[in-house]
Amino acid sequence: MACISEDPDYAATTPPVTPLSLRPDRMGDEAVDLLIAVINARSGVDRHRLVQPVLLPRRSTRRAVRRRNGTP
Repeated sequence: MACISEDPDYAATTPPVTPLSLRPDRMGDEAVDLLIAVINARSGVDRHRLVQPVLLPRRSTRRAVRRRNGTP
């Protein structure tokens, strides 16, 4: 199960949920930078920005840690 959320409580839900963060903090930083560029009439500023989302996999989708003898 997956969702788009910034809520850290999803790490402790039952069943576990895989949240996808759209990074609103980074989006805000980029928006402010673009707004300041417009206010200051800066030219040559790239108006297209890409903020990479962050996937936080739930426990059941993480790879098992293998022991030295090769067993999970």
